[in-house]
Amino acid sequence: MDPRLERLAANIVSHSTNLQAEEKVLIHAFDVPQEMTLALVRATRERGAIPYVQLQNARIDREWLIGGPDEQFEAALSWEMDRMKAMDAYVALRGSENVFETSDLPQEDLKRAIRILKPVLDWRVKKTKWCVLRWPTPSMAQQARMSTEAFETFYFDACCMDYGRMSEGMAALEERMKEADKVHITGPGTDLHFSLKDISAVACGGTHNIPDGEVFSCPVRDSVEGHVT
Repeated sequence: MDPRLERLAANIVSHSTNLQAEEKVLIHAFDVPQEMTLALVRATRERGAIPYVQLQNARIDREWLIGGPDEQFEAALSWEMDRMKAMDAYVALRGSENVFETSDLPQEDLKRAIRILKPVLDWRVKKTKWCVLRWPTPSMAQQARMSTEAFETFYFDACCMDYGRMSEGMAALEERMKEADKVHITGPGTDLHFSLKDISAVACGGTHNIPDGEVFSCPVRDSVEGHVT
């Protein structure tokens, strides 16, 4: 097995979800290599936790959604909610051979499915330890104008870093941004002024998404002045 898969799986179960003995985790694998799912199952068991696996495919999902009646989605809501309530953690690995696979999916069908199934998402976000990551595919490499091998190297270098150590380093920036008022950003074609006064900042150190490493905030409404060209 590619050792990068084992390192990534270890990062997910130890840092991102911090799995404990006897905790239950749902591993939701969308079009990803079997080896990665196997690595996650093994890493989960090494922590003494209990893995459950759901395999999913974008083309089959598309067909299931097209013209699906409310009764179909409501039935899925019932058993998916029961399952999610039984989980302590959730890990989603999302790949795609074709990033436009659902581009012709009728929007009304998609909106109905999202609306009916939303309680499952809400429960997962609020009640479980969750982590979601995209899987590097040739289609993603193509969008980045990179070779598949180079893109995979870039991806795993970012995903397998020590996020615990990174989080410690981000703490000072998070506090600095929370205390900041005036911000001035300059660069080629860029000259922006805005305020962060009384706006919080949040450091993201690989707990919910991988790759990660941002400290985010937002400007005070109507405080932005300048230009970006």
